Amino acid sequence: MRNLWGPPWRERAPRWLLGVVVLLHTAVCVLADLGQVSQDSVFAQAVGGAAYLLPGLLVATCARRTPALSLLAAGMLAFAAGEFYWTLFVQQLSPEPLVTPADGLWLVFYPCFAGALVLLLRRRLPRLSMPAWLDGVIAAGAVSSLVSVPVLAAVEPAPHATVVGILVNAAYPVADIAVAGCLLGAWALAGWRADRVFQLLMTGMGLFAVADVVYMVLLWQAVATPASLELMWTYGLALMALAAGRAHRIPHPGGRRSGVWVSTAIPSGLALISLGLLLYAAIAEHAVEPISSLLAAVAITAAIVRMMVSVRAAAALGAARRQARTDELTGLANRRLFIERLDEQLDGDSCGVAVAFVDLDRFKEVNDSFGHDVGDSLLRLVGARMSDSIDKPVMLARLGGDEFGLIMPGMGREEAGEVVGAVLRTLREPFALPEVDLHVDASIGIAVCPDDGTDRSTLLRRADVAMYAAKTGHGGPAFATGLDDHARARLTMLEELRAGLGRDELVLHYQPKVTADPSRRVCGVEALVRWQHPARGLVYPDAFLYTAESADLMNRITAIVLDLACRQIRTWHDDGLPVSVAVNLSVSNLRDPSFPAQVAALLGRYGLPAHTLELEVTESVLMTDADTALAQLSALREMGIRLALDDYGTGYSSLSYLRVLPVDDLKLDRSFVSRCTTDPRSAAIVHSTIQLAHRLGMSVVAEGVEDLEILDRLQGYGCDLAQGYGIARPHDAATTTRWLREQALISVAAD
Repeated sequence: MRNLWGPPWRERAPRWLLGVVVLLHTAVCVLADLGQVSQDSVFAQAVGGAAYLLPGLLVATCARRTPALSLLAAGMLAFAAGEFYWTLFVQQLSPEPLVTPADGLWLVFYPCFAGALVLLLRRRLPRLSMPAWLDGVIAAGAVSSLVSVPVLAAVEPAPHATVVGILVNAAYPVADIAVAGCLLGAWALAGWRADRVFQLLMTGMGLFAVADVVYMVLLWQAVATPASLELMWTYGLALMALAAGRAHRIPHPGGRRSGVWVSTAIPSGLALISLGLLLYAAIAEHAVEPISSLLAAVAITAAIVRMMVSVRAAAALGAARRQARTDELTGLANRRLFIERLDEQLDGDSCGVAVAFVDLDRFKEVNDSFGHDVGDSLLRLVGARMSDSIDKPVMLARLGGDEFGLIMPGMGREEAGEVVGAVLRTLREPFALPEVDLHVDASIGIAVCPDDGTDRSTLLRRADVAMYAAKTGHGGPAFATGLDDHARARLTMLEELRAGLGRDELVLHYQPKVTADPSRRVCGVEALVRWQHPARGLVYPDAFLYTAESADLMNRITAIVLDLACRQIRTWHDDGLPVSVAVNLSVSNLRDPSFPAQVAALLGRYGLPAHTLELEVTESVLMTDADTALAQLSALREMGIRLALDDYGTGYSSLSYLRVLPVDDLKLDRSFVSRCTTDPRSAAIVHSTIQLAHRLGMSVVAEGVEDLEILDRLQGYGCDLAQGYGIARPHDAATTTRWLREQALISVAAD
């Protein structure tokens, strides 16, 4: 079983072993400096060899999960090999030579470490910005120049040194300078933040660099090196081994980042220090080596470029900030800035502010009739004209679509009414467009703080309610104060409906359709949606469908109704009741290009043939985008779904569309059917419509059949199907199922 308190023992055991070896080596070195233990003893040499070799071996085992560590393992093992060579073959020589093969093995470590660091950076930081690269150059150049000053000043060749000896031993301080620059440069590339891996690597290599410098100074000054100096190298190697054990864990990109002051202050401070070093080099001749001055100059140059990049980035950020708060089409403030300014007004000491929502009336008809280009041109003209009509400190914003917002600081009902009145008057003048001159009207709702609320959410909600009241009343701007409960009830019902859809509160009732001949055979049912409200009980569709349509909920409602209907069809067919179900569609359904595919997927899910589902549409679906609606209806009919034109006779364009509509049935409206036995004109309309439909190859479904007398009259006219309270009222699925079974029994008995 996996240990919940840490990594498995197989991962922890090497670390424990490394810790034990490092502790033993520490004890040996301290005792050697105290004269208690000889460094030449077998035990001391074995412990020292293990302290150098074990970290490299551990890193080599980690390289399987992180290939970038292969270079680091090679360098550490080479360093350990150099230590073994020096201990076995060089340590006993007197005098000790300045250059040995061990130096070659030791020096291999530095390029290997640099290569591993670069590969780890590329793995952990796949994308770096220009400022990050410049920060890296600043850090590397500044630190390298600073480190090079004392290191190069301490370099003084021994009198008996050869050229090779000078070059080899000078390679160590040069490598230390490069490593110091690489380490701080890596920190800068990481955004001046370091995870545990880089912290361990930087600390370990820092100990290495300090040990190299101390050893070089003592060596070239012919001073004996203490045994404890070896601890800095072994500690450095151990820390690198610990870092390698964590290198396979890539930090989460959303982790903690350094603050802005850190990412700004550190590069700035390093650039100032480099500038000070250059000034000191100019004043004190020969006090600073040329290489140090060159590195400082590189850092300062990178800092200048970094400053230029930052200035450009700040300018771009300012432009992006302006664009994020400006409407691209009209140049007015957008919703984001509108909300920010309103919050500023409400957070002030005085709450005297009025808010207005302006919604253009019938703007969708402009887009549908003349295209979106004309609609966009109209919105630009509307925004400009509204701005010109406002001569007070009022903020005008486009909130989206054809909706605008006004923030009127320090204004009450009377002053806000004057501003809004001026806006309405100027909007009612015609707009001259290249294609046509258009007249525009608007509905405006106004909410005033503190009368209508003191917080943003309440004010905006009340202004929206007032705007809706103005749109339905067509009586000019409406104030939220004094609105009747109907508008508030509408919003409440809308929120309850949204929640109800998520809680599956919609249910279906079914009204049967029968043939109008003497057999009165059941041929299908119509699905009628109801809302089973937890508090109000059963809510009929006329109470909530209009609100749902205005809130763009009809697609969701239709999807739920279709699913319920198909599920019930499946149940009835499995019970031996092969009836079809008709479902009403809305305007928004036929605007959705994916709707036919959704219906096909639903039929496939329940394993139903297409003819078991009927879809009913009204003439209103053809009033906005007839071409799209006709294409959608044609696609549905090609699938084998039966289509019906509902409420026929109540529109003003029925005859013009009968010629092209791909429908199978006409559903004659109840306003004619229910009076066909008492009103000769209604009877004539019913009779002639049935004859017309039959000539066009369509069937007729008569709605509103209230009694048997009407049903007999329809039979005489040759009507095909009938439905109404005189046949059966709409009921839930269980009651309808019992009714259908009774009719089936009656039919069998009659046969």
